[in-house]
Amino acid sequence: MNYLKSMDDKYRPRSFEEMAADRVPTSLLNEPLPPDNVGVIVPAQARSLHAIIAQSLADIESLIGRLETGVRVADSQRPVIRELYVQTRRQRDVLAAALRLEELE
Repeated sequence: MNYLKSMDDKYRPRSFEEMAADRVPTSLLNEPLPPDNVGVIVPAQARSLHAIIAQSLADIESLIGRLETGVRVADSQRPVIRELYVQTRRQRDVLAAALRLEELE
């Protein structure tokens, strides 16, 4: 329960009395480091344009497959899903054409 209280306290300004009572008040500058299993994912090397386009194409084909197996939405949202399907197929065509262009070079 004390943990939840401290999380709530983190998002409200502390009064002067609370700051004076704490020897080292926690701020954004001196809050403890996150655990070892938390961190920023930074790629060691930038991926090539071909790899990015190929991954995008695979993701788009996966989305098209999911849309073709069926999606449940309200009747008012059917035109939105239909437009998503049409635009996703167009995007797949463009990405496939871009990959073909790269292969010719």
